[in-house]
Amino acid sequence: MLAICLLILILLLTLFVYTQSKGFKVVRYRFVNKKLKVDHFRFALISDLHDQDHGNYNEEVLKALDREAPDVVFFAGDMVTTSMEPRYHCDVALRFVGDVAAAYPLYYGIGNHEEKLRRCPGKFPGEYDKFVSALRDMGVSMLMDEKVSIEEPGIDVYGLDLEHEYFRKLMINHIPGDYLEKKFGNPDPDRISILIAHDPEHFDNYALWHPDYILSGHVHGGIINIPPFGGLVSPQFKLFPKYDAGLFAKDGTTMILSRGLGSHTIPIRINNKAEIVIVDIYRE
Repeated sequence: MLAICLLILILLLTLFVYTQSKGFKVVRYRFVNKKLKVDHFRFALISDLHDQDHGNYNEEVLKALDREAPDVVFFAGDMVTTSMEPRYHCDVALRFVGDVAAAYPLYYGIGNHEEKLRRCPGKFPGEYDKFVSALRDMGVSMLMDEKVSIEEPGIDVYGLDLEHEYFRKLMINHIPGDYLEKKFGNPDPDRISILIAHDPEHFDNYALWHPDYILSGHVHGGIINIPPFGGLVSPQFKLFPKYDAGLFAKDGTTMILSRGLGSHTIPIRINNKAEIVIVDIYRE
């Protein structure tokens, strides 16, 4: 009898973890910013897909985007996966990028997995060039220490290419205080500045540069969310990461930290549903 009860408990626990780890939700944030040159601007933030498929090449995600009808879509990195896999693959990610780019203006900031794909050509021979070439054919470019302007709403978008030394496991190697200024100069105080910076651990130093908004991912919401403590562990195996998901503010800068759409290394989610983030900015 005890064995049967234990088996039922294990089955129920397995079912619970499975259902928690599947699907996604839409999370919404709303801001007022007087620098906006139009009355209303809506964008979608997607991060950390990790080549995961939410139904027929992410058809469900595309349907959700169509329902929300954002003006633009921002990717905050790690659409692909380059670790803990028997072989590299990106078919789902590439199909998804192409489908999104065909429907919306798309701005792609890179994460540590895209950085690793570029940094390790011996492990992934030719794959980085193939990936970048495919994006170029779709009309998409990865923003690697680059700025693009969205003129009508008066928004400047900066895509940060963070070096490998700042993606450390178990410890934080902080970026210097003038790191962003050396890369980009200073943001225009009369325009809204959006920094796509995949790793949120450097938020305090990002805020020294005073962008209006930072778009991040990387932490996957802490894998297991334990209220009131938040996320349990990051993919870098750091317990109770300071920045796990949601909104964080400092000195006039707001970081929007996505839980991501996929997973890797620890392929489960508990009380931590994958998400698409929809952000509305109003002038008044």
